[in-house]
Amino acid sequence: MIKLNSAFLYVSIASIAWGATAPIMKLTLEEIPVFSLAFLRMAIASFILGFLISKKLKIKKEHLSNFFWAAITGVTLNLTFFFIGLKLTQAILAAFLVASVPIFTLIAAHIYLKEKLSLRLIFASLIAFAGVSTLIGKSDGPMNLTQVLGNIFLLLATLSWVAHEIVGKKLLKIYDGGVVAFYSMAIGAATFLPLFLWEFWQNPTWPQNVSLQATSGLLYGIFFSSLIAYWAWQKGLSLLPAGKAAFFFYLDPISGSIVSIILLGEKLTPALIFGGILIATGVFLAEQKRQSHPLHKKLA
Repeated sequence: MIKLNSAFLYVSIASIAWGATAPIMKLTLEEIPVFSLAFLRMAIASFILGFLISKKLKIKKEHLSNFFWAAITGVTLNLTFFFIGLKLTQAILAAFLVASVPIFTLIAAHIYLKEKLSLRLIFASLIAFAGVSTLIGKSDGPMNLTQVLGNIFLLLATLSWVAHEIVGKKLLKIYDGGVVAFYSMAIGAATFLPLFLWEFWQNPTWPQNVSLQATSGLLYGIFFSSLIAYWAWQKGLSLLPAGKAAFFFYLDPISGSIVSIILLGEKLTPALIFGGILIATGVFLAEQKRQSHPLHKKLA
């Protein structure tokens, strides 16, 4: 029970931190270029984490490819799609789309486990997809192509995180959550380095124009969104059965909505609420079926 409570605490901390990340990063991206922000976040966070867990960082060569793909999916693709999406659309939407992670994770896990799709899972998936479609097509006022494109990028960020969870779960059976988080961030930072240098070459004066607000956003991204949240999520995921941790993504819309309304003046619209309800309903139906299936234990 103590172990389970600790796991719940870890994933709750990560989910709340990530929920508030979208509006904070949207403000920060007004002054710091996309790939520069991604590189600085991951490079500094991985350096600090690596120093703290330096004695645990030894890994086997046969696992290098898994670490690479965990980084590509969970950091490189996830942050690229996430930041570009934030530049184009509302931050509050990002928190709601993250709630769709469980349904995609469940489907990916079923494919991974070679389990046949039941009628209940198909029905639940259709409900959740209806919710995702509602969010993707959401627009304040007339339909705005730029906003819809941003919504699609945020969905791609969600899907890349699902892929990361599938890859990362294998590693978490062998390595500590901090080790997986470190290599994900460190390799991810390395992939961003060329683009960081390119952005600096394009505009070498941007660091001189960064305000205290953007600096605070960068620090939040380093210490809360990256260092603490990545470590806490991997730690919690290593202690929880597969699928359980995904439900804590429902904390994201709560913290994300509150911070988006306060910082950005964004609105909690009926479309957001309706889409969120559809996603939650779909995930609940799918997970109830999956919990009772013996194959559920294979990813535990």
